[in-house]
Amino acid sequence: KICVFVGRAMAANVLVFGIVGNGGTLLYQCDWSGAGRRTDGPGFDQALMFGSLDVVAEKAWATNSMYLKVVETHRQCDVSAFRTASGCTMLLLHKMKEDDKIRLFFSEVHELLIKALSNPFAEKDRPIAHPAFEARVQHISKKYLRA
Repeated sequence: KICVFVGRAMAANVLVFGIVGNGGTLLYQCDWSGAGRRTDGPGFDQALMFGSLDVVAEKAWATNSMYLKVVETHRQCDVSAFRTASGCTMLLLHKMKEDDKIRLFFSEVHELLIKALSNPFAEKDRPIAHPAFEARVQHISKKYLRA
C-alpha cells in the first residue's frame, strides 16, 4: 500500500470499488480507503468513477479483453476497469501498482456477479443488497487488495 505524506498528516490510501449496470445504475459500492487526510470532498470517488465510464466504453470497443487495466488517472489515483459480457462495468479507484492482483480480484468478483445476476429473483439494474454477496466481496478484497 502506498502512503504519501502531505504536510504533517498522512494522505489516505484510496481504495473504492463499484459495479455499474447497463443503464448506468450503481449496483454495488464499497470503500476500503484507509484513514488519513483527503483533500477531495464527499462524492469525489463516485464522480471520478462515473466520469471514467466514457473512457471504459471507448477502450471496450478497442479490445477483446474484459480487463481494461488502468483507464484513467487523477491526483495519483488510478481507475481500473473490467467490462463484463453483459455490459456491467466494475471499477476500482486505487493507488496500487499491482496489476495482477487487481486482475485476479476483478475475475473472482466477476464470477460472483454472474451468480448474483443469474438469480431469478434479482431485479435488473437494481442495487445488489445480498449479505452473502457483500461478505464474499469483502473476503476477495482482503485476499487480493488489502492483504
